Parts: sequence; structure tokens; C-alpha cells
Amino acid sequence: MRNVLFLLFAIGPILPAYGAELFTDMTELAERIAEGEAPILVDAESAELYARAHIPGAVNLHYLELEDADENAKTGLPIFPQLAASKFGALGIANDSEVVVYDSGNGRAASAVWYMLRFIGHERVSLLDGGFRKWLKEGRALSQAVPAPEKVVYKPQPKKEWALLISELDQGDRLIVDARSIAEYSGKEDGGARRGGHIPGAVSLPWDRLSGELQTFADETVMRKVLKEAGITPDREVVTYCNPGIGRSTFLYAALKRLGYDKVRVYPGSWNEWAADTARPIER
Repeated sequence: MRNVLFLLFAIGPILPAYGAELFTDMTELAERIAEGEAPILVDAESAELYARAHIPGAVNLHYLELEDADENAKTGLPIFPQLAASKFGALGIANDSEVVVYDSGNGRAASAVWYMLRFIGHERVSLLDGGFRKWLKEGRALSQAVPAPEKVVYKPQPKKEWALLISELDQGDRLIVDARSIAEYSGKEDGGARRGGHIPGAVSLPWDRLSGELQTFADETVMRKVLKEAGITPDREVVTYCNPGIGRSTFLYAALKRLGYDKVRVYPGSWNEWAADTARPIER
């Protein structure tokens, strides 16, 4: 029996493109559940949304629990590896577990969990295309039951090359992409950060311009057109950021990987770190 874990949506050297293997199909998932594979389901949305309804068997891990600003600033890593390992181990995720990540459907939370699992060396992880909104649309079973998974010890093998310190941002021919809203990019809203605005030279590409109506991502032709118009091409090294460094930035990361962009990284400290130091320049 496969140990399949479903997470409610969940760099230096460059990672390979993920392509089709990035996703698990909704029908395929439903068939596997019907076959009695007893999957462990993990919901990465808020506890409140999880309590309302979730896919049967799901447990809850809000994606923002994976935010680790101290580690971002100190080492440039997305999260302290042992912290991530303890959270995933508490959900019953072992190093060899197959993991399918999903969220409410927009992909923000799912991409964050997926990204963090990839960071600590997890290979068998994908996103549930369409997430919970598609599950609801197709009239599938819901639950409010809360399972109690058996805790396991996860041994992280972090990708240390994913580290990206604030001091490294202006090194090399990098294209910095701001995944936040236009209002945040322009400084009209600060999104909870100390200051409003954006990193000097950053290109604006709000994450939801690549999202689909029912699927997690828009059609490939639509995404490529949007990226071309924004000047985001595969030949450049792309660094994405948002406010906390997970969610919108990891969504863009996953979308670009989906399209075969090889040279993509996430700036873990993101705008929260940049804006906190008033000596750092900003643009509006």
C-alpha cells in the first residue's frame, strides 16, 4: 500500500524543470482513494477553513507555519531544515512518502508546502491540479473529521545551494520579479511590511496573472504570453519575491518550473526583510 500524503495547498544552482510531473490529476486521485489506498490528507490552509470542510482524511498544516524569517536573514535558507522536518514528520510524512499538495485552489499555499518539501530533499511530491475548489466543483466527498497521524522522524537533506542572502541580490545578471499586487509594488499598500514599495529594478508580475479559473495555472499559451509581455524570458536567471517569501513567490516559482524555466530561485527574505532596513533603497 502506498503511503500517499495530500497537502491542502505546497536554488544558486538551478533545478530541473518539472513539467507534467508537477501535478497530480484530480480524477487519478479520486480513483486511488476509491481503490482503498487510504491516503493521508494534509490541508495547508488556515485552521478555520480546514474546520469548515476538507477532503476526507485530511490533517491541517497552515502554510504560513513554514515561515522562518530568522533563518532567512541568518543563512538565506527558506527555513531551518530541522524545523521543516519536525512539522512534516508530525504529519506522518517520511522521506520516502509520496506527497500530493493542494490548497483551496489558487495555488499559493500548495506551492509553499511543495517548495519547502523540495527544499529539504523530498522527491516524491506534486501538486493537486485545481485543489479544493475543483474538488468541490466536481461534487466529491467532504469531511470535518480530524485524523491523528502517527508521527515519524523525517531526516532532511536540505538543498543548501538554495540559500540566497539579501547581499547577493545584486550579483550577476538576475531578473528580480515581484509577485505581489500592483498596489504593493507601487507602495500604495505595504502588505504588513515596514515600508511600501519594491526592490529597485524589480519587475512587477502579480502572481494571479498566471492562475487559472479552475485549474491551478492558466493555459500554457496564456502564461507564456504574460511572461513575454513582462520581459521574463528563460535565458535570464529569475528571482521571485513576495512579502514573507512563501506563497505568491513560490507560486511564480512553480509556474515557471512548469513552463520549463531552469534558472529560477526564490528570495526567502523577500520584501519583509528588504523593507525592514530603512537604509536600503526602495522604488515606488
